[in-house]
Amino acid sequence: MTRPDPEQGSAPLAASETRSGIDALQPVLVYAAFAALWIGLSDELMAWLYSDPAALVRASMVKGWAFVGLTSLLLYGLIRRQMEQTLKVSRGEMAAQKEKAHALQLLATIVDNSSDAIFAKDLEGRYLVFNWETARVVGKTQEDALGRDDMALFPPEQAAMIRRNDRKVLVESRIHIYEEVLDTVDGKRSYLATKGPLRNVDGEVVGIFGISRDVTERQRAEATLRATIEELERFNSIAVGRELDMIQLKQQVNALSLQLGLAPPHKLDFAEAPAVPDSA
Repeated sequence: MTRPDPEQGSAPLAASETRSGIDALQPVLVYAAFAALWIGLSDELMAWLYSDPAALVRASMVKGWAFVGLTSLLLYGLIRRQMEQTLKVSRGEMAAQKEKAHALQLLATIVDNSSDAIFAKDLEGRYLVFNWETARVVGKTQEDALGRDDMALFPPEQAAMIRRNDRKVLVESRIHIYEEVLDTVDGKRSYLATKGPLRNVDGEVVGIFGISRDVTERQRAEATLRATIEELERFNSIAVGRELDMIQLKQQVNALSLQLGLAPPHKLDFAEAPAVPDSA
């Protein structure tokens, strides 16, 4: 099984950290810009309004307290806005994770309750998914089968056949349908196996998936139907042959009767060929 690339795994985390750093920097920049404007403009204003040093000191104290009050309100608003945005994002992520978990649970329920054998394997043929029906027909528990390959579940020649089919799917990277005859707890059974490439989020092939349907009874029913049709055709051929022989015998009796000057005893108008008119 291929190992995940650490750089690919860390890329989303790095992007998230960068975005968080930018979000945290925004209120700091707003506060710094407000403080710089306040200090620069208010000092100019105080120097213009007050020439008396004592009055200027008192006005500067008032300006300082006003700065503390205004910047506190500004920081409160910025932090509150940032927290609301963070909370909104967190709620959206939680809702998405909940929806994804619900979808995965539904998928797992469908897979485990399917009457078809459903499975997935990695590139080395080790089972990643092994539903209940697959486990039942091979006589193993899901826990015992996961992480093992077909050599541990089927006779060597059957395991080799399965592996050849799997490799063709991987090499051609497309869906194939195979008929696979396997030994199971129900005896030798025929399966119609649909197999396709299993891809990761980046589109890379990391294994195969498969759905195998037991078609043994259908094949037996088809064989019985074909045998019945062949028997009917043989019976029909015999019956038609006997009927033709009987018609020919009756024609001979009619011909003898005519030679003896008697009326033909058998009416065979349906068997007489239509007269062909002479050409002009």
